Amino acid sequence: MSGVFGVIDSERHVEAGPLMETMANRMSHREWYVTERYVDRERNVALGRIGIGIFNKTPQPVWNADHTVAAVMAGEIYKVDGVAREDGRQVPEQLALALYEETSVEFAKRLNGAFIIAIWDVKQNRVVITNDRFGLYPLFYTTYGGRLMFAPEMKGILCDGTFPRQLDMVALAEYMRFQHLLGERTFFEDIQFLPNASTLVYDLASKACNIKPYWTFADIPYRPNIGFDEAVEETGRLLRGAVRRLSGDEYRTGVYLSGGLDSRTILGLVEKRPVVSVTYGVANCRDVYYAERIAKTVGSDHHWFDLPNGEWVKQHVDFHLTLTEGLHSWIHSHGISTLAQARPLMDVNLTGWDGGTVMGDDDTIEPLQISPVDGAALTTRLFYLFNQKFTWPSLTEAEEHLLYSESLRKKMTGVALDSFRADLSRYLDYRPDVRGEYFYICNHCDRLTHNLITFCRSHVEVRFPFFDYELFEFLYSAPAKVRGSKALYRAMIQRETPQLAYIPYDHDELLPTTKALNRELHAVAVKLKRRINRHIRPLFAERHTLYADYENYLRNDLGMWAEGILYDRRTAERGIFDPSFLRTLMKRHLSGLEEWTIGKIAPVITYEMMLRALYDAR
Repeated sequence: MSGVFGVIDSERHVEAGPLMETMANRMSHREWYVTERYVDRERNVALGRIGIGIFNKTPQPVWNADHTVAAVMAGEIYKVDGVAREDGRQVPEQLALALYEETSVEFAKRLNGAFIIAIWDVKQNRVVITNDRFGLYPLFYTTYGGRLMFAPEMKGILCDGTFPRQLDMVALAEYMRFQHLLGERTFFEDIQFLPNASTLVYDLASKACNIKPYWTFADIPYRPNIGFDEAVEETGRLLRGAVRRLSGDEYRTGVYLSGGLDSRTILGLVEKRPVVSVTYGVANCRDVYYAERIAKTVGSDHHWFDLPNGEWVKQHVDFHLTLTEGLHSWIHSHGISTLAQARPLMDVNLTGWDGGTVMGDDDTIEPLQISPVDGAALTTRLFYLFNQKFTWPSLTEAEEHLLYSESLRKKMTGVALDSFRADLSRYLDYRPDVRGEYFYICNHCDRLTHNLITFCRSHVEVRFPFFDYELFEFLYSAPAKVRGSKALYRAMIQRETPQLAYIPYDHDELLPTTKALNRELHAVAVKLKRRINRHIRPLFAERHTLYADYENYLRNDLGMWAEGILYDRRTAERGIFDPSFLRTLMKRHLSGLEEWTIGKIAPVITYEMMLRALYDAR
């Protein structure tokens, strides 16, 4: 995982140099990982960066002319003050350093890119850390014991043997209800997650740590006069420009291709050839079938990796845990089994991550979110969606009560809801039609699905066309009736990549075209074939909707593995979960009488695995 890390401890509770070496070793997961470190032994200040040998090849840290300011960085800078960088003008680390000297801690306002930057200012006796608008390079930090430590993985901080490792019980409640954490929480009380678009300033003299946003969603203007046709044209222009910029350099570009809209759109817009596409999934599933058709249409160098059973989960579950540290359940380890094969094929994955959210073609948008009667109505609706719809259905209130041991039941009642309300309250002053989505982006996208990027970055770097600053700002400045109409995405595809508008997509196997007659005739044919298959004879091919069947994996290939964790003495002796109810949950799942029970079991398994890897290990 590319990122920056550091130790600042002027009182010398720990020695920065040896601890930095331990951190670097603990976070280097493959032979191609690169780490660089600088230690100021007099002040006991150290900072470094870690990468996978693709981006940021300039030796770090970089220094200013009089050797009083140093910077380390992971990521890229595309524009400064809205002006595209000239190739070769300045390496990004030097550019960030120069802007800091020019504008001080406000320098990130001028940057457009995907980055995490840490600066050691000797004269000011402070450390400054900043990230991009969307926090595309995660960072964890702590100010425990009069020192600052930061790293792209929690285990970097946990290398400090004096760290208390006090579990955050609110985080536990959130994880069991939503299968991910909210806001800045982690599993440990004294470790926080750096919010997007933030600047952290740590003053060594006072030991004060201040974090301020340099940009918020409120900075996006509202443009009520944007019409549908204008939105289609401008969205296509901006997305095409983003793809061209992110795929037009010396790096080998690849796209993880599904049967959906996001990855096909990006692949269709890539102009540089050759371009690689990678698909994984069980033979004859919708993703595999339609991805092959898309790849053939655009002429990509296509590679398919089969998932015939659940053995791949067992082979990669420990590595997935190492990289995502329990923040991402093993039932979301999509594609991890392909990474070793992907690294020789591509340098950069041009991802369609959460493109549907940004384009307004996602189920996150609904009338109850856009126009709720009040804040309480929005809270109850979003709580239900986060708990039951945005991933596998999670625990109900009754199941939550029964899950915990007798000593914890009263303490945990209502904790997840109270935390949810508190975090959502920070978004209620945003524009009513988008505040629910902003909350979704910062909590579901940043705290759950972004972990897909985390483990992908162990092998290849990742770029994000849909999170282009100009594209994101334009779309969220448009009225909800334009952006949230769901027709916008199809119209943009029809305009920019018309050949891909006539390949069905995996969701409903209908055509993503705005040509109404074509779409309707195709829909009639699809429905007719399904009825013949069901009521007469199975004459037409029907493809699996799931690329991987985690539910049946858990009933078969993974059953003994899961029970070995759920029923283990260590799990019971922690006193967190009720052992009898864990058996009930597993029996319910194995019975096959209910659908989607995996979302109630997998978080427990993952949390226990996290405890063994991070909490027990000293």
